[in-house]
Amino acid sequence: MIHALGFSDNEFSPSDPGRLCRGRERWIEPWEAEEDAESPPPLHRLVVSGAAFDDDSARDAVRGVEHSGVDLPSVIATLFPRKTLVAFMEDGHPADIPAAAEGVEAYEAHRAGGSVELGMVRWHMPVSGVRDIRALVGDQGEARVRGFVVADNSVDDEQELLNRVFVLVGMSTLDSPPARFQPSALLDLLEVVRAVILLHRDKHGTAVGVYSHKQVKVEDRLRGMCAKSGSLFVPFAIPPMLARWDRALFEMRQAWDADEEAGEFPVPRAPEGQSWDGRRRRRRREDRGSASSDSAPPDDPASEPAGAEPEPAAAPVERSAALAVDLDDDDALLAVAPVDAADAPPVLTEVAVAETEEPEPTEDPDDASAGTSD
Repeated sequence: MIHALGFSDNEFSPSDPGRLCRGRERWIEPWEAEEDAESPPPLHRLVVSGAAFDDDSARDAVRGVEHSGVDLPSVIATLFPRKTLVAFMEDGHPADIPAAAEGVEAYEAHRAGGSVELGMVRWHMPVSGVRDIRALVGDQGEARVRGFVVADNSVDDEQELLNRVFVLVGMSTLDSPPARFQPSALLDLLEVVRAVILLHRDKHGTAVGVYSHKQVKVEDRLRGMCAKSGSLFVPFAIPPMLARWDRALFEMRQAWDADEEAGEFPVPRAPEGQSWDGRRRRRRREDRGSASSDSAPPDDPASEPAGAEPEPAAAPVERSAALAVDLDDDDALLAVAPVDAADAPPVLTEVAVAETEEPEPTEDPDDASAGTSD
C-alpha cells in the first residue's frame, strides 16, 4: 500500500470560506460585513492531509494525516519548529483534560443529535516541540484538541488572546456535520499571533489547516520529512480534503513522466485504468469521430452497387403530448408540440389564448319594472 502526504497552499477569504470536507465538517456562518466596509485582504491557507491506497485510481483510499506514514505531531512540529504553541480545546470531554491544562472551564451543552445536555470542558495549554505535541494529541487528532496558535514565545495579554480564541470556537455546534470554527474571527486573532493551526476533519482522519497573513513556506521541510519516512509527497491545487486523489496522482504522473531522469512513477497503475486518463482518451476519440464525420462526403445513391435494394426508410413516429398549465394572470398556455422524431424530446411552445369577455347578465324585465315607480 502506498502512503502519501498531500499539500496545498492557496488564498483564503474569511468572508467567503467555501466548503470543508463534505459530510464531515463545515464552517460556522460568517458574519455579515457592513455595507461601507472594505473587504479585508485574503489570508494564506496551507493544508496538509494524507492517504493510503493501492494504485493510482485511489478507489480504496483512506484519507487523513494518520494514514500518510507520518504522524500528526511530527507534521505540526515541522510546520513551526522551535516555536511555542498554545493548544486550545472547546467542547472537550472531561476525561480528556491534560494534566498540564490551564484555564479549565466546565459547562453543559448538547452533543450532535442529543436532547440531553452533557458535561463539556474548554481549556488551553502551552506546548513546545514534538514530544509535547505527541503527549497532548496522542492518536486521537482533532478529538483531543481543536487547534493551536503560534504565540512567538510570549503574549503581552494572555486573556486578550484567550478571548479572541473563544470567538473563533465558542459558537461551535455539534450537529452533523459539526461547525467548529468562525472564519470571520481569524482576522482578529491573527492580529496578536503569527499563525493559527486548525485541525479539520478529513474523510477518515485529520487534516491540518494553517491560516496566516504571510505565506508559510514549509514545502521543502515537508518533502524532506516524507523522504525520511518513505511517504510520497503529492501537491494539490486545492485543499486535499476537498480534492480527488486520483486526479492529483494523474497530474503528478504527467509531470513525472516528462522528466527523463525521474525514473518510474512510484504509484502502480490501476488494472482497469485511471479514470482521468480514460476521460481524456474518450474526449480525443469523440473529437476524432466528430472531425471524420464532418469531413465525410454525403451519401451518393450512384455509389451503391447495382441491384442493391435500398434500405426502407423508417416510418416516422409521431409522438405528441398535451400539457397545459394555467398561468393565472398570464394570457398564455404552455403546450407540448408534436414531434416527428421518435428520439427527440418534446418541445414546449407558448400558445396564445384569446381573451374572452364574460357575457353581460341579461336584465330581468321583472327586476327592471320593480325599480320604476308608477
